[in-house]
Amino acid sequence: MLKKSLMMIGLVLFAWGLSAQTVEEAGTKYNEGNELVKEKNYVAAIPVYEQALDIAEKAGPDAAELKGNIEKQLGNAYYRGGVDQFKDKKISEAIATLEKGYAFAVKTSDDDLKSKTADLISQLRTKVGDSMRKKGKLDEAYAEYEMALEIDPTCAKAVYGEGLVFKEKDDLNKLIEKMDQVITLSDGSEKLQKLADAARQTAGNALVVAGAKELQSGEANKAIDHINKSFGYEPGDANSYFYLLLAYNKTKQWDEAIVSGNKALELKTEDKSEIYFNLGQANEGKGDAAAACEAYKNVTAGPNVDVAKYQMTQVLKCS
Repeated sequence: MLKKSLMMIGLVLFAWGLSAQTVEEAGTKYNEGNELVKEKNYVAAIPVYEQALDIAEKAGPDAAELKGNIEKQLGNAYYRGGVDQFKDKKISEAIATLEKGYAFAVKTSDDDLKSKTADLISQLRTKVGDSMRKKGKLDEAYAEYEMALEIDPTCAKAVYGEGLVFKEKDDLNKLIEKMDQVITLSDGSEKLQKLADAARQTAGNALVVAGAKELQSGEANKAIDHINKSFGYEPGDANSYFYLLLAYNKTKQWDEAIVSGNKALELKTEDKSEIYFNLGQANEGKGDAAAACEAYKNVTAGPNVDVAKYQMTQVLKCS
């Protein structure tokens, strides 16, 4: 019995010695990582801290306090290392480092680290997406934007990028849907207000362009619908109201055409002959000969000068 007791005591002391040695080893690795951090070599510090953490975890309860310190430094190294790689334009490496940091933050319930890394990862993924989109690699770009939004669903820049992908694909409905999301995410934020304004401009312009295309295809009612919707995003310029004038003339909505024509005249700064000609047609269609004559008199350039003169002299008998 005495021999057995002595043997048990020896084993306990031996195990304690191993544990103490393991804690010491973890501490040594931890200090190596700290030295690299002092040199601001965060990327090199990461694997050293990872080794220190692995040793500390094996050491058990005796290394609990040390483990907490290592975790804190390792999380910081992931983030700062990713930032440094980004500054060195090593985008893919930065994303990989930050994603390891994000997974570590989730594991350790470090909300601050989780938030910081998620924000930066989404921004970098968006940059990669922008680069792909500009090269015409639309599907690859969209995949990057989706990964950005997977980690940060509030990343308005990624949503904006997706909207631009749909613009390139000529998918008006999806474009508008994404720009509406951008406006919802960005409006009222001092930091993101320019992005919200850009989304409005993009949506407004896309609707006007779509309206012009429908007008060329003979779909005047669709043109009217698109252009009127554009005013929900942008005030509208002379071209927008000119297209409306043309579309309303085609559908014989004379009063609406005249309102649109006058608005186009108000906004146009250069030659207004085309507006006056179509405004003359709107007034003529309405039955207001005097107003039609007045409009046709101002057609002084372009392909419709002779037509305007004919209407004044032969049809309306303008004085």
